[in-house]
Amino acid sequence: MEGCIAMVGMGKHSTMFQVRDLTVMELNEQEVMVVACDSVGGIGSKPHDKVKADGAVVGAFALRVPLFELISAGAAPVLVVNTLSVEWDPAGREIVQGLKAYAKQAGLDVDVQFTGSTEENVPTVQTGVGITVLGKAEKARFFPGSTRQGDWVACAGWPKSAPDDDVRLDDPQILSIEELYILRQQPDVHDILPVGSKGILYEAQELANSAGLASQLKVQKGRTTLDLEKSAGPSTCVIFSAAEEAIGRLQRQLKAPLTVIGQLA
Repeated sequence: MEGCIAMVGMGKHSTMFQVRDLTVMELNEQEVMVVACDSVGGIGSKPHDKVKADGAVVGAFALRVPLFELISAGAAPVLVVNTLSVEWDPAGREIVQGLKAYAKQAGLDVDVQFTGSTEENVPTVQTGVGITVLGKAEKARFFPGSTRQGDWVACAGWPKSAPDDDVRLDDPQILSIEELYILRQQPDVHDILPVGSKGILYEAQELANSAGLASQLKVQKGRTTLDLEKSAGPSTCVIFSAAEEAIGRLQRQLKAPLTVIGQLA
């Protein structure tokens, strides 16, 4: 497993390490536990929120980033932890309803798979949300760093971020969980990386770097209208590395736009 930036011994048989934004702990010889997290602040229905949004929408998008990180890496999400800096009723209830509805798309639909807390002691005037998701992966199917020499690098979806864009889950330009699973299930799609606030170009370089191929990434900047440095907010798009024959096939399978970024020549 490449891309580790720290390793900590956890007893005789367990090791904890980091890959990109993921924390990984070996459970046994075959499996690892994978942890991803994200936060949202100033977006919601509170008086001092900078961007006004329904609580259910806030919950869905707060969960989206760590879910996408786990699924992209080949992990199956098993537990969602929400730490909300708002009261339970009504703001917290709305946020949790939204994240639970969104989590069902990833197979999380049992109450014990959700836990968290809210702020009941101090009145709040601005929304704050923290989300942590735990997942499990087989070591043989944990994919970060699996990009290969000669792979093409492409973007699925379109970078969008509030407040500059109207970010909606029903936007066909935003990659859905269903489409992410389609990508992950392709044998000739090797590595997938959700795009965040640093933009597509940064993540493409991270994708190549984690496979030790950073010097071989050739980006085709002038061949697309896609803004490679624009924030993708709550991972409205992902980049991935794949064999050339996968690109045309995926363009027919995905509703979201697919754009070739470059090649690891």
